[in-house]
Amino acid sequence: MSRSQEGAGEMRVDAVMITQAVDGEDPVLGFTPGWVNTLADNLRRLSVFCLRAGERRLRDNVSLQVLGEGKIRRLWRLRKGLERDFKQMEVRAIFAHMCPRYAVAAKRIVGESSPIILWYAHSAKSFWLTRAHKVSDLILTPTAESCPIRSEKVRVVGHGIDTQKFSPVFKERSGGIVLLSAGRITPVKRYDSLIEAFAEAATSFPPGELALRILGSPSVAGDERCFRRLKEQVRERGLQRVVQFRAAVPYSRMEKEYADCDVFVNTSIRHSIDKAALEAMSCGKVLVTSNRNFRPVLGKHAELLVAEDERPSELARKIVHAARMPRSQRQEIGVALRELVVREHDLNRLMKNVAETIAGLQKG
Repeated sequence: MSRSQEGAGEMRVDAVMITQAVDGEDPVLGFTPGWVNTLADNLRRLSVFCLRAGERRLRDNVSLQVLGEGKIRRLWRLRKGLERDFKQMEVRAIFAHMCPRYAVAAKRIVGESSPIILWYAHSAKSFWLTRAHKVSDLILTPTAESCPIRSEKVRVVGHGIDTQKFSPVFKERSGGIVLLSAGRITPVKRYDSLIEAFAEAATSFPPGELALRILGSPSVAGDERCFRRLKEQVRERGLQRVVQFRAAVPYSRMEKEYADCDVFVNTSIRHSIDKAALEAMSCGKVLVTSNRNFRPVLGKHAELLVAEDERPSELARKIVHAARMPRSQRQEIGVALRELVVREHDLNRLMKNVAETIAGLQKG
């Protein structure tokens, strides 16, 4: 038993978690097994409900129920599972991770028997988020910009980055400078702006010296249209040899992707702090971004790494500066950026906070 588990045993706290997927190979949600295990390390028992499951190795004090397909069947299984848990466990709270619809459903099932804590990190203000806000006791969110609802219930707690998994591996590479951007192929990532910035930045280097990898896959029809436009943009700019699109890889391989780049570039729309950028920073990579919400995160390095505005020419200027740094300087800055992530966005820190929040809530 770990020290955190020993401490949790003294608190004698049980909890329920509801999430979308528990699958360590999922390119988007692969972090959830780590979240489950780290939260469980701080609790006595944790019962987890998810819509689907894949690769996972869970702690002995974790039980998992897959709700499966079909809305009615899912709600029926959730009801039966919660009724079982509340008979067999001393449930202190229900922690609903990025599933406001199921936070509402859980509240209907358990009533005042348990507080509801919702984790939400998205710019969209949906019908279900509004309903979940009403029935939840707390909404935890990584940054002030991550939740579109302004309320006394909203608490900013930082991201949960596995800083042990995402740790620096500084290796010598032959060839030029490699830029990496990662995330779903979708308009909010603003890859079109990144490609324009890269095209301008590349003119400051010998042909082929600067390369860009965009790692991600489209998900819905709108994303597919976006992907076609991006590939056409690359062809029109004559960048086929230096801009590479690569399909999303399993979460278990992401640290290798970060290790194989020199600079990570983020151009997401300014509604939040992109988790992939924090993972790259945790790996000791220099981040260049046009998202001004990163300024507080980057501290004294913000002037060097954050574009003044969202014009591609301004981002290009920052890219050129970072790419021209001596390798030793990039490593030095990368180590400093990792320290920022460890201090403010570490997974162990977050889950200890969540567990303490659960333990401090009162029923009814």
